Amino acid sequence: MQRRPRINPSRVRLRQEMTRFARGTKRGMRVLDAGAGRSPYRKLFRHAQYEAADFAQLDSAYAPLDYVCDITDIPVDDGRFDRVICNQVLEHVPEPEKAIAELHRVLKPGGRIFLSAPLFFAEHQKPYDFFRYTQFSLRKMFEEAGLEIARMNWLEGYFGTVAYSYQMMAKNLPTSVDELRGRGLRWKLAYIAPIVLLNRKLAVRLSRLYARLEISGSRFERGMPKNYVVVARKPETATPAKPKPPAVEKKATTTTAELEAEVARLRAETIRTRESVRDPLVDLELPAEVRTVLDGVRAEHLTYLKPENLEVLARQVLDADLRNRPGLIIETGAALGGSAITMAAAKDPKRPMRVYDVFGMIPEPSERDGEDVHKRYRKIVSGTSKGIGGETYYGYRDNLYDEVSDSFARHGIDLAEHNVELVQGLFQDTLKIDEPVAFAHLDGDWYESTMTCLERIAPHLVVGGRIVLDDYFHYSGCRDAVDEYFQDRPGFRLERRTKLHVVRTV
Repeated sequence: MQRRPRINPSRVRLRQEMTRFARGTKRGMRVLDAGAGRSPYRKLFRHAQYEAADFAQLDSAYAPLDYVCDITDIPVDDGRFDRVICNQVLEHVPEPEKAIAELHRVLKPGGRIFLSAPLFFAEHQKPYDFFRYTQFSLRKMFEEAGLEIARMNWLEGYFGTVAYSYQMMAKNLPTSVDELRGRGLRWKLAYIAPIVLLNRKLAVRLSRLYARLEISGSRFERGMPKNYVVVARKPETATPAKPKPPAVEKKATTTTAELEAEVARLRAETIRTRESVRDPLVDLELPAEVRTVLDGVRAEHLTYLKPENLEVLARQVLDADLRNRPGLIIETGAALGGSAITMAAAKDPKRPMRVYDVFGMIPEPSERDGEDVHKRYRKIVSGTSKGIGGETYYGYRDNLYDEVSDSFARHGIDLAEHNVELVQGLFQDTLKIDEPVAFAHLDGDWYESTMTCLERIAPHLVVGGRIVLDDYFHYSGCRDAVDEYFQDRPGFRLERRTKLHVVRTV
């Protein structure tokens, strides 16, 4: 019986990411593949001027190289390349900060770099395997090199990490009773051997199962990734390097009380850091009346959002007023209205707010959406989808527009007095913006709806204004639309928080 070839979700995902990056590379641009190895992505850039660099010191088949060199010292002039790609290389570089700085040097101002690096992977290509990278170490190195991060995301979802874990388990567990002999098990061998051997067989099957789940589009981002992807841009003007903080002289001795105090301080700082990663305005106190509305919409099951995510939206609206930032407040995709009601409670009644939705069954996804989206849509139209708290799914309800209007009133928000307009219809028919936008919450789920929202809202976003995208980490269509829209689009910064935030910078 012929064995099935093993699926490698990392290679599938990386190919998808590289294809997307290549599409954003214009014809004739000069591209450097730093650490190219066998140049697996050369064909994706056949419309560009592709050049490969590697140090060629491993017993491995290399594709033809334009530069045989260490990527910390590439023999080309400054600013030679429009694009730089560097995939699964940084862990093999003894001085990664120096490598990132060199990639910055050879990149043209305004050019882009695509880099992937592992967080969780076995030692390989020994002895040239030195590091693993968290998102924080990558961000630190890129920023210190003067590169602006456009996006940083997991390469695979957690299913990919699990698939790899089971793969390693299947590879390294004993395959026979003979391998277990002589390991001090003795009389326990009869009991242990069946369990170990069964676990190995299960690991093989589970690895394949989770690999298929990963590449099917069932992206699940909890736990930890196997690899990170970073797309960054070299500013048009040079960014001065961050000065290193002065060294602090340490005390010769530390008392137990001082250690306990320091541990408590670090614990509080860690908690605060986590909160600030989720919410950039975590220190902004919400008025009591806003918190009452927030608690009320949660109690009535009017929103899928967690309380902390509702707080983020409310603080953004409140901050727009405090900073006198001009423009509309917008929500696209209201569902039962809970998040829109919370935002309306937080804003100045004089500031206009528009809430766009079909107020009915969600539109059908397109061919630009992945299987995860179509699977979700099939469940919805089958009539078996459950609503919040097991209630009737909002798309099955009659007169949803009236329900949402009544919910606003029930929570003390008179639509006319608070300058809130509910706009019913498809986004492509109703979303027509001709004035500044201060803040927008986009919950369009699929590719076409997200792209329509971005095309019609982002150009009107004021400097300092922010868009929060609800579904970037949940649905492939939304994620593809965002990545495609902001590829090579200066003036915006993407922040990976609990939800994806987009900030207008210029």
